[in-house]
Amino acid sequence: MKRVNIKDIAKELGTSIATVSRALNGKEGVSDELRKKIFEKAKELGYIANGLARGMKTSKTFTVGVLISDIRNPYFSEVISSMERVLYAKNYNLMICNVGENPEREKKYINLLVSKNVDGIIAAPTGDEKNLPLYKKLVRHGIKVVLFDRIIGDLQTDSVIVDNEAATYEAVKYLNRFGHRRIGAIYGIEKSYTGSERLKGFFEAVKDFKMECKDEWVKGGEFNEEKSYKCALEILSQKYRPTAIIAMNNFTTLGVMRAVKELKINVPDELSVMGFDDAEWMKVCSPTVTTMVQPTDVIGMTAATLLLDAVEGELVRKPQKVVLKASLIKRNSVGFVEK
Repeated sequence: MKRVNIKDIAKELGTSIATVSRALNGKEGVSDELRKKIFEKAKELGYIANGLARGMKTSKTFTVGVLISDIRNPYFSEVISSMERVLYAKNYNLMICNVGENPEREKKYINLLVSKNVDGIIAAPTGDEKNLPLYKKLVRHGIKVVLFDRIIGDLQTDSVIVDNEAATYEAVKYLNRFGHRRIGAIYGIEKSYTGSERLKGFFEAVKDFKMECKDEWVKGGEFNEEKSYKCALEILSQKYRPTAIIAMNNFTTLGVMRAVKELKINVPDELSVMGFDDAEWMKVCSPTVTTMVQPTDVIGMTAATLLLDAVEGELVRKPQKVVLKASLIKRNSVGFVEK
């Protein structure tokens, strides 16, 4: 079935396309009588105004761009789902860009979004801050930007993050309660905000609780399952090894559990494992995984709400920095150390 457009309405009424457009968009220059005929004919023909026409009327495209580092990561999927619920309710559409921790790819996607005249951008920027000048340029030119998961440099814009430092500190503190004194960790991308903050909280807790943590027990898995698996094999194959290990995201946790299974290490009797983030497999594997969980629903909803406030709000306000807390989910992968 052919979609009816304003050209069809103009042909039926013997008037110009510009006149029909002015009438349907509520603009002046059309008599009340003709405007009424145009609306009646539009209804008769089954005309449906498209998003572009709506955008022309309001100078908006009702489109929001979202930049993420890895679309396969359940964390980002859950956050985007929450964003979509908020934005869909306001008739906004999402353009999802999978950056893959590649600053060149990030730059290309940002330029693409700008060329598409998106109303705003919600971004988890790459960790090396190479595109900080570009983000600053966006803000300077009035494009609304909300950061989530990570913040970069001194960019003056809204942001929604988790207190990553406090989260890993809490994880170490929990292991300390079970009598663990030798602890290892596989961290993420150290140059990224999340990676550096989580590692910082880990070392602060190790120092405060006077735990043993050798250099060879702390390795960078780059938030990647395969790399984390290899790091875990190296740590856990040592004759003198930690009694507990913290994995600093869900892919890292999966890599650790693969290594544990391959080495036939009993969890939690021989080794306690503390995860970060949550995934369905953590709830059903044996043993189930104790983990620090980020409030993905709240992160997504808050980021989307901040963007809508910035796009639709008439008042100029100071950038808001929302800091949320991760929560500990106690399962079966952490146990007491035998004395």
